[in-house]
Amino acid sequence: MSARRTPRPSVPARQGLQGPGVLGRRLVRRTSEGPLEPRVVHSAGFLSSSKLVPIFIGLLITCQLALLVEAIAPLRVVVRTMAFGLSLALLVLVPGRGLKHPALPFVLAALGVTALNFFNPGTISPLGGAAQLGIQLSIIAPLVWVTRLSIDARTFRLTLALLFFFNVASAATGVLQVYFPGRFQPVVSSAVQSQGESYLRSFEFETASGERVYRPMGLTDIPGGASTGAFYTVLLGSGFLLSSRRGLTRGLSIGGILLGLLCLYLCQVRAMALMLGVCLVAMAFMLALTGRVARLAKLIAVVGVSAVFAFGWAVAVGGDAVQSRWDSLFAARPEEVYRSNRGYFLEGTFELLLPEYPLGAGLGRYGMANAYFGDNSDPEHPPLWAEIQWTAWVYDGGALVMLLYPLGLLATMAWVFRLARRREDLGDEFWLWGSVIFAYNLGALALTFSYAFFMSQMGMEFWLLNAALFGAWTHAKTVHPHHR
Repeated sequence: MSARRTPRPSVPARQGLQGPGVLGRRLVRRTSEGPLEPRVVHSAGFLSSSKLVPIFIGLLITCQLALLVEAIAPLRVVVRTMAFGLSLALLVLVPGRGLKHPALPFVLAALGVTALNFFNPGTISPLGGAAQLGIQLSIIAPLVWVTRLSIDARTFRLTLALLFFFNVASAATGVLQVYFPGRFQPVVSSAVQSQGESYLRSFEFETASGERVYRPMGLTDIPGGASTGAFYTVLLGSGFLLSSRRGLTRGLSIGGILLGLLCLYLCQVRAMALMLGVCLVAMAFMLALTGRVARLAKLIAVVGVSAVFAFGWAVAVGGDAVQSRWDSLFAARPEEVYRSNRGYFLEGTFELLLPEYPLGAGLGRYGMANAYFGDNSDPEHPPLWAEIQWTAWVYDGGALVMLLYPLGLLATMAWVFRLARRREDLGDEFWLWGSVIFAYNLGALALTFSYAFFMSQMGMEFWLLNAALFGAWTHAKTVHPHHR
């Protein structure tokens, strides 16, 4: 007698794939421990696309290149502010609710203190004060609008690749400017020219062939500006070298590292070289800490050999000026070298400026906001100069801003450090890019002692990269839990 079988329930006809990106359906986690359930996500169009991040980087690059066109010189103010204005526009236009990045509470609090400084008696020009607030809001805005987007690992790598190739081009142009004096030379920034002839000549050096040239500008209009491209080229090239399994990508990475180091030596910008050194040491430390010995050996071998070869090449092209400039780094102890260059700005900030401006000095009195929109007619409130970021923080809001903003940086570094230490991976090697970004963050923190980093486009790129990494990792963890 055969067993009676229970009839199987009918299976509805398959209507199509039900997964991320198909028919607008996406798997999301209801709670941290609960089951997954489908949720219909209605796309809001282009402004909700993760492609906004690489497109934004492309527009920043376009603005930078536009400054090199002599015919656009009369519109320099418009072009310079366009990148910052675009970030503000995306803050308003990108829909949704962003993820809460660990740094967000601290930097928003710092911005709030700065906003109160608008009512400081030192704010002579309302327009200049508003411009400064706008610049600072635009710099931290990526922490909000970038995290509203569903960024995946591929988009994050595309963003880094765009930065890498642009900066390779800038470093290569910088090298050509030394090899062929005057041929690839853009017009020097009017802001630099306004400082006088002697100031301009301080950026010149004599090459091995006996010709006087500016320090490489690359795809910028500032002597020595190619050092920024050189820095990004070496740092991002190291990341692609360690992450790629393709021979072509590895070859491009090694070539970029060599070219970036050569350009950096020719630029003779020691602060940027020290920042790069800090970044590479931090990256090596993270690889050693997590037991990635093979990748650590690859990094040391490629960067070490490239650094030695590039230095000999730079001296052969740049002559004694390059040799003596870099020798000066080892002429005394590191703290003495720093004190004789940027150290007195730091000492003056804590010993003189902080007691004078414990609550801030007013807005629109330094930097681009003052140069383009400030009012310097009041002799009792003259324009101010901020050579390093710590000075700028004192001017912006005194002791509170000097405390809150660095806390935001430390919170960012702590999160990225935890990501870099993860041995459990989501399939996209977030630990590796966490190591790269951690190294970059540490270098940026070091650069605040030599440059007003978070009053520049580099500061905006800092928050954009950190926000993109945070968003991409959160997206991968939530949408693809089977990789956990």
